[in-house]
Amino acid sequence: MNPSDLPAVLYVDDDALNLRVFEANFGSKFRIFRCSTPAEALTLLEQKRSEIGVILSDQRMPGMTGVELLERARTLAPDAKRMLVTAYSDMQAVIDAVNRGQVSRYFVKPWDRAEVLAALEDGLRIARLELRIREVEGRMMKAERLATLGQVTAGIAHELMGPVGYLSQNVASLRRDLECVVQYASKHLANDPSSEVASVLEDLPSLLSDLATGADHLRGVALGLRGQARGEDMEASADVAEVVSFAVKLARAEVRDRARITTMGEPVKVTFGPVKLCQVLLNLIVNAAQAMEGLGRPGRIDVRWTTRDQDVVLTVADNGCGIPQELQEKVFQPLFTTKPVGIGTGLGLSICKELVTQAGGGVRLSSKKGEGTEVELSLKRVQLP
Repeated sequence: MNPSDLPAVLYVDDDALNLRVFEANFGSKFRIFRCSTPAEALTLLEQKRSEIGVILSDQRMPGMTGVELLERARTLAPDAKRMLVTAYSDMQAVIDAVNRGQVSRYFVKPWDRAEVLAALEDGLRIARLELRIREVEGRMMKAERLATLGQVTAGIAHELMGPVGYLSQNVASLRRDLECVVQYASKHLANDPSSEVASVLEDLPSLLSDLATGADHLRGVALGLRGQARGEDMEASADVAEVVSFAVKLARAEVRDRARITTMGEPVKVTFGPVKLCQVLLNLIVNAAQAMEGLGRPGRIDVRWTTRDQDVVLTVADNGCGIPQELQEKVFQPLFTTKPVGIGTGLGLSICKELVTQAGGGVRLSSKKGEGTEVELSLKRVQLP
């Protein structure tokens, strides 16, 4: 753990000499914040509440007593250990605060350095342990949720396989039946021409082809989900141009009213399964489209790819709302999302990164708030013999 991440001591005293004495006695042992007024201390607590492990305040200060300050601090930093420095004349108020649970320790002036040192060490030790406990609890909750999602994923894959099978069989039957319909209709069109019917007949084969491609993709998704749930490796290669084209079709409903999407790149193959690549691209394109919501300007999504040494660099860029700098390192963490409740699961980008990393690639994100976001994928190129 970085020393700057360790819980710190906040010392509050309106006497500048006392502040210097405290710093001289304990500055080499602990990370210390010093404040000369209760108002200054409360402002600092609002900004650094997660960093403060111990709050030590003088009881007698202008405008607000130490007990009142610690009572306010209890709301701002409930996990911090609260201690008081007091004179004998203020003992009753301090004892009452201890009984109410507002103060855990108190020291009578002039305080003993060894006693205060031991109390600070104990307080910070407890704060560190509680911090670690919360981190472990957080990881356990994430692990449990991810395990549950894995079980759900396996169930979804199983349920998908049946309808996908029906869809594939019916598409094949429909294609055979359509040949008869086209032959019959063509004879009647020769005697009774209809541009509308002719256009429909012309479009039907491509629509059926799209249905067949969609069924194959769904089957691949189901097999991929099942393989991931079982820990199987589904390695394959994919033509980037073909996968990009199909992913754009799948994302059409999300993109249509929000942005104009462009693609640019030469045919090239990568050592990445087409289903997984489509899953990654679909996530990135949909995220980009959702970033246009409420912008009030024309949205743009650019999907482009090029070769670089032994890799293919695939980029999805948008001119959406962007991501704040302080959140950019968190967006690939499982279950973290910047979207409203019910819209984002916090899994899309983390799964994208996991899939790309497993294939030996890399992911890089750059973003400017209010200007847009760019996600760059580095994928291994298939080497021609």
